[in-house]
Amino acid sequence: MAITRDEMIKILAEADPLGLIFDGGPEDEYAREADSILGLVGVPTLTEITGIFAVSFSDPGACRRETARWIVEEMTRRDTSR
Repeated sequence: MAITRDEMIKILAEADPLGLIFDGGPEDEYAREADSILGLVGVPTLTEITGIFAVSFSDPGACRRETARWIVEEMTRRDTSR
């Protein structure tokens, strides 16, 4: 899957799993999570994405499965290698 870091950060900002952007956080608030997701091999699974957020924020419910599903769908939709 070919997606740029900037595009991944935009996707996570749009998803805003913890409402940090909504609360006034910077648009790159989820840059660390974007890097972790981009470091995964192949198409990320929902469990991998929710796990990244769970570890980053020390909260197993930080990213709901529905949000993770949307993130994967957006990554696929914005994939530049297709």
